[in-house]
Amino acid sequence: MKTISDMGFNPKTFERTSDCASHGSYTELGGSLTGRDDRVKWFGCPACNKVLREQEEAQAAREAEAGRQARIEARLNHAGIPAAFRGRSFDAFKVESDDMAHALAIAKEYSENFWSRHAKEGTFLIFGGQPGTGKSHLALAIAQTAMLRGTVMYMDVMDVIRQVRGTWKKDSAKSEADVLRSLGSEIDLLIIDEIGVQRGTEDEQVILFDIINRRYRDLRPTILLTNLSGKAMREFMGPRIIDRLMERAIFVKFAWESWRARK
Repeated sequence: MKTISDMGFNPKTFERTSDCASHGSYTELGGSLTGRDDRVKWFGCPACNKVLREQEEAQAAREAEAGRQARIEARLNHAGIPAAFRGRSFDAFKVESDDMAHALAIAKEYSENFWSRHAKEGTFLIFGGQPGTGKSHLALAIAQTAMLRGTVMYMDVMDVIRQVRGTWKKDSAKSEADVLRSLGSEIDLLIIDEIGVQRGTEDEQVILFDIINRRYRDLRPTILLTNLSGKAMREFMGPRIIDRLMERAIFVKFAWESWRARK
């Protein structure tokens, strides 16, 4: 077997006194693979090299952060989260009462244990209360945690209805089964907002029941946001949907004044 010496390599290090315009006189290191002093690769000023290395690391960090932000933005766009709702966080949720503290605690627990518990058990979370009380805020704070590892979709209920109805057109690229399968079974966390703003026709109730039933059956966690009271919600959604929710849902009542109204 040939040794390094047999292959013509005889690595050696060298030193010389050099002068840097920025840092003055210094001992410069060099190296030669062959050991010949006329083939030395000199490494330059170590202080300048340190500055250059720090600049390169800072640039790499900026590029990595820009890439991270781009990925976050892409996930937010894919999840259907409106630009006005982005940046919602638990820290930004202002607590002014015990009820608010309770709602925040439930949302944090759901977020922190989403993958270890709720994604496995298919837990439903229902936020009910008047507009402007922070239901969407906490739901989207949960969403932005869940989407780091899985798929999340935020939709208002009429978007859900329109997606399904859109498949009834002859030129639709998707079938009704495609949409129901995607919303009902494939998305890790589905958030449906504005439950109760639609007319509540029979076909709307059938569509909503189909999606909720699929998610119930396939253990897919779901967050429902509604302005309806408990009684009104039961009447609106019908006994079949409520029967599913009673078994596996956590209901949180947002019983305080609208922040937007106060502003």
